[in-house]
Amino acid sequence: MARPLDLETSLADRVCVTDPDIIDQYCVDWTGRVIGATDLLLRPNTHQEVATLVRAAGRRRERLLVQGGNTSLAGGSVPLVHEILLTTKHLDAITVDPISMTATVGAGVTLSQLQSEIARYGLIFGVDIASRGSATLGGMTATNAGGVHVLRHGPMADNVINLSCVFGDGSTIEPRETLLKDATGPALQRLLIGSEGIFGIITSATLRLRPRPRQRTVAITPLNSIDEGMEIGALLRGHVPSVNAIEYLGPEALELAPTRSPWERAPGGALLVEVLEPASALVDEFDALKLDREWVIGDTAQAIDGLWSWRENIPEWIARLGKPLKLDLSVPINRIGELYRRAQATAEHAGLRCVCFGHLGDGNLHVNLVGGDQSLERSSRMIYQAAVDLGGSISAEHGIGTLKKEVLPLMRSTDELHRLSQLIEIFNPGRIINPNVMLDS
Repeated sequence: MARPLDLETSLADRVCVTDPDIIDQYCVDWTGRVIGATDLLLRPNTHQEVATLVRAAGRRRERLLVQGGNTSLAGGSVPLVHEILLTTKHLDAITVDPISMTATVGAGVTLSQLQSEIARYGLIFGVDIASRGSATLGGMTATNAGGVHVLRHGPMADNVINLSCVFGDGSTIEPRETLLKDATGPALQRLLIGSEGIFGIITSATLRLRPRPRQRTVAITPLNSIDEGMEIGALLRGHVPSVNAIEYLGPEALELAPTRSPWERAPGGALLVEVLEPASALVDEFDALKLDREWVIGDTAQAIDGLWSWRENIPEWIARLGKPLKLDLSVPINRIGELYRRAQATAEHAGLRCVCFGHLGDGNLHVNLVGGDQSLERSSRMIYQAAVDLGGSISAEHGIGTLKKEVLPLMRSTDELHRLSQLIEIFNPGRIINPNVMLDS
């Protein structure tokens, strides 16, 4: 295919890749469970090039699958029906405006790249996830990623001010100067946040930044049960305004750790807390709340990173067991203990390994199942149903992708899905972009 998609030769030579050795690197998802295939990879460098490629695909009635950092855990980032693969990795410009405390980033900028750049101005971005070295801001926006600081800063939807995009019909929302307030009618851009590319391709986003905290302290305590962790978390949320993260480390996750923990292991796992204040102030608050128990506390950069590693390394430890099926669930915070127990019981009955961890401060439990594929499918459906029965969601921050399409009706009514299909037809007629994601074409 000398000139794929009937592009100008100079553009085709620069953005089109047909080498299978290169393409294959893009066709396996983060977990290794989902494998796709394509014979054409597109690597645009600008918003205008993305628009040109989408319009060319539309003329040829070709389908495109958009990929950012390929960190999807819902099977949404690899081409499963031989779509042309379009990577946003080369949309990598970063512009920081310290006066307005914003950054405008290309969709292919990774979270760690943004964090490094804005650190020079004494600023931080409110959303943080463990896959920061690979996850792109475009992908995080498209899935409305949350991460460890949702209880303080909210998910991506609360941190995106504006964005540019190319819809599936080739129309665009062009990049703009930073504007903090705009009341000129409904913002079509908001449709793209959490849409997983079913309407169009995000090419850049303007993000809200915040001043870097003067002090951080992390503390970990062992738990007799997840319910004990919920009780401690409720006390901290209600009485410690500086709380920045409340994370749960399941006992079955800590059993996989290659080294001994600096706290006494307990049957209920452990609770990690981060606050934006000195360690001495946190100790005083523990005393005031009568939380007299074993705590391992760190307030230096090295100690903080070391304690956080116990939470952030869990996915790596799980991967050593095999290729996990990752269920990303949320329930009202007071029911997370029940969800945990129902997930464990379901997995045990099916002979599966079930490893849990998550964001206790916002009710988001990550359930990782390892075992036979037939048991995985049946058990995952039962656990999804359990989350819904408890008033929760089948996806807290990873999206629907291709792996959860069949269970989306547990969350969305027939009328809602019909309306969603109508919106897709308006913005992405013929499902040119991401035809296999969220809803079947």
